[in-house]
Amino acid sequence: MAIQAVDYVWRFGYGSNIGLEVLKQKKNLNPKEYYTGTITNYELYFTPGIPFVEPGWGATRYHEGSMLHGSAFYISQEEAQKLDAQEAGYNVLPCQFTSYCGKVINNVGLYVPKKEFKIGDKEGIPSLRYLRLLRKGARQGNLEAHWIEKLDKQPYYKTPPEVRAQTLKWIQEFESDPVRSGVYWTAEELARHDGKDEKYPAHTSALEYVIKINDARVFPSWKGHTITRRNLLQFRGQSLDTNDIRYGQEGFRPLPKLNECTEEEREFLLQNLESVLHRGGEIVARLKDFLEDQN
Repeated sequence: MAIQAVDYVWRFGYGSNIGLEVLKQKKNLNPKEYYTGTITNYELYFTPGIPFVEPGWGATRYHEGSMLHGSAFYISQEEAQKLDAQEAGYNVLPCQFTSYCGKVINNVGLYVPKKEFKIGDKEGIPSLRYLRLLRKGARQGNLEAHWIEKLDKQPYYKTPPEVRAQTLKWIQEFESDPVRSGVYWTAEELARHDGKDEKYPAHTSALEYVIKINDARVFPSWKGHTITRRNLLQFRGQSLDTNDIRYGQEGFRPLPKLNECTEEEREFLLQNLESVLHRGGEIVARLKDFLEDQN
């Protein structure tokens, strides 16, 4: 039986896709070759992302004389198609890459935002979680010291006091409402509310709270799902595809225990709740399964 040849293509990582460990464990890729180096005449910046939690994603734009540092990895065409789909907001631009060891590779796919950056456009700011991926990948790939220093000095998003105050106000209003605060949903009930049936409008759950999504823009995977485990996986740089567990799947319980999370992880979980509330979501109940698993 003839073995079908596998086509491979090059892609360049400069944001969350720098590190080989991330490519393998989080992106589920199996690079045949991997080099670190630069692409000339492009610079790193951050494009606006998800308000209140991930307000900046890594992006690049043409800038004559600049050097963009990162990694070139050789993956199958099938893997590249999946990665391109994940990076749907970017075009793949063929560029010339030069590794730190002097190897020159042509037609390396560089992810460039589809929305062209124009003078006066507002830039984003990365979350601590996202920036750590860049810093970790840069160190794992032994990127040049000045680039690592640049990333170490890059500011990251911290929740403004007025935003947090409003979040806590909404939570307190829920806690003080004798009707809403006494309502408990099960994960089974939440799973029905994925928005596919108009009788069950889309809800999600973050921490102990069940949130009616209303007009808030959220990932489709959040609908009908408790996202606390998913958010933790994301913060820890672990694969969502292989480790996130929905209701009805083996291993769904127990749900994460907050007392086993770091302060930074708890802050990220709260920011995810915040992102839904500040974009139109409303707390309507508590998630019974989550509360039971905190003991």
